[in-house]
Amino acid sequence: MAELGFDPRDPGRRAHYGDFYGLTELPDRPLFAVYGNCQAESLRVLLHGALAGDWHGVRMPPVHELLEQDLPHLLDLLPRLSLFVTQPVAAGYRSLPLGNDDVLPHLAADARVVRIPAMRWTALMPTLAIVRAPGVGDPPVAPYHDLRVLAAAARGERRVELARPGPDAVRAAREESLRQLRLRQQAHRTLDVASLLDAAGPNAVHVINHPTNGVLRAVAAAVLDDVGLSAPVPDPGRVLLGGIRAPIYTSTLTALGFDPADLEGGPHDDWIIQGEHVPEEDVAAEHLRWYAQHPSVVTAGLARHAQLIEALGLRA
Repeated sequence: MAELGFDPRDPGRRAHYGDFYGLTELPDRPLFAVYGNCQAESLRVLLHGALAGDWHGVRMPPVHELLEQDLPHLLDLLPRLSLFVTQPVAAGYRSLPLGNDDVLPHLAADARVVRIPAMRWTALMPTLAIVRAPGVGDPPVAPYHDLRVLAAAARGERRVELARPGPDAVRAAREESLRQLRLRQQAHRTLDVASLLDAAGPNAVHVINHPTNGVLRAVAAAVLDDVGLSAPVPDPGRVLLGGIRAPIYTSTLTALGFDPADLEGGPHDDWIIQGEHVPEEDVAAEHLRWYAQHPSVVTAGLARHAQLIEALGLRA
């Protein structure tokens, strides 16, 4: 089970998702669920807090962890939901009937559906990217890809100079991030989250796919407004997606017109992983060695992020 990153038989994990696995009795209140990636559970927490006492949010595994043996539990839950908040999931995702087109027909006829995009925002860390290659997991230390390191690997280099992107490149990367998110929103007919991320300025994300509490609360409020359940979204009392924080340079914030002093915690050149500072040079060295063992990731990254690599002026 190690290749999954979790053991689906683990009693603790099943207890954590007891609502989903039928280990706990669901309350006699309208039920909702949030379906998607790691952002989904954070939104469920916030919506559950906003609707406390009136609705119950069913905690369920993220869609990338659902297995064939989970399908009966999913099919049992769906008709019981009065509200289904979902990120875009392709039909037949991971060769299972987990896509939106697969699951939506199982909802009750009167269930309300709200679509939200998968949130990715690279404006504050323009050289970072997500890359997937078949049969290959995440790189070590920090599970993200720095395009400066990826380009160096493509050139066959054994070390990389982490040059800071210039102001024009930073602004071009921000425009590309905004364009891509708006395209995904339009394609999947989702709520407008791009405007919320842009409005959050220097405090939009901790890393490209982990929005801050402020953004998540704004998205939760937009969901509630969309279904006519407008309510204050309380602070959860903890940082929901702050376990990994990517470097945010003073020069990047200045290029975007932000005052670096407005960034909570201030600019930092290190990765901050579970509270520990890790120099970005150390992460880059580990990733270069890893790319040498997984050249398919380099090929996939160059293809997927060709426009951004060109905007950043990187030579592969």
